[in-house]
Amino acid sequence: MPRHISLVFPGQGSQSVGMLDDFSLEEISSIKPALTELPFDLLDIIQNNPEDLLNQTSITQPALLATSYLHYKKFLTLTDTRPDIMAGHSLGEYSALVAADSIKLNNAISLVHKRGLLMESSEKGSMFAILNLDLSLVKDICNEVSVSTGLIVSPANINSPNQIVIAGNEEAALIVADRCKEAGAKRCIQLKVGAASHCMLMKAASESLLSELSAIHFNELSIPIIHNYDVSIELSCKNVVDKLTSQLTCPVKWIDTMNLIKEFNGIIIECGPGRVLSGLAKANGLDNILSTASNNFKEEFYELYE
Repeated sequence: MPRHISLVFPGQGSQSVGMLDDFSLEEISSIKPALTELPFDLLDIIQNNPEDLLNQTSITQPALLATSYLHYKKFLTLTDTRPDIMAGHSLGEYSALVAADSIKLNNAISLVHKRGLLMESSEKGSMFAILNLDLSLVKDICNEVSVSTGLIVSPANINSPNQIVIAGNEEAALIVADRCKEAGAKRCIQLKVGAASHCMLMKAASESLLSELSAIHFNELSIPIIHNYDVSIELSCKNVVDKLTSQLTCPVKWIDTMNLIKEFNGIIIECGPGRVLSGLAKANGLDNILSTASNNFKEEFYELYE
């Protein structure tokens, strides 16, 4: 009996110059019509420009979405099957919505470019990855620092039991990082990001994003997805706008997402460039993890699927 398939789409941090190298010119050309409204040559930036340009949030987001879409088409071609459920990490939720036929690729590309611009224009802040410290302790430290300083800082990406990312005002985030070290964190790594996402510094951006989202028609989903905001499984599009808006100011609940996927006892496939989510799946105790970025993906898939 075929096994349950969960697809997960990566977010920022998985991008790299040349990440389209594994695709043919024909495959790459197939997405060009969806990129025409961008004010820059996205494909040239992905393939030929310095990494710092690709790492600009408003460019990273459409670049990852376009690349993840090609990976999804590759998945469909190589496996001749459809996933049972999908999820995306932050930006990756938009890739999941495209794959679920809820939003057209060209609309999604324009939308995430605008999302990136809104994030870039937000109040500046910092993000730190806190390694090997209990989530409840990280939350307590964030709350204490927020109260004592009057500044914003909170868990932003709850990735695995060993990796919690915090975000907020730079001063507050630095204090939290120092206190987490004192409390026993293995490492506190400041992330190279253009915006401190998934915290209340994004409030103005989320309000503007709501206006952009409300102008777009979303179709009912052909494949259920798990939302970052509340880890609920949805087939209806009626809550998509609200959940994508809330996602920008609330933490990505990836531990809960992985625990939900674990219940299906199936195959989890990272659908996009890099292997960031494959590592997080392993860190959350999942096995049978594959990546469409693997050169041997088809063979690896059928070893597990049949």
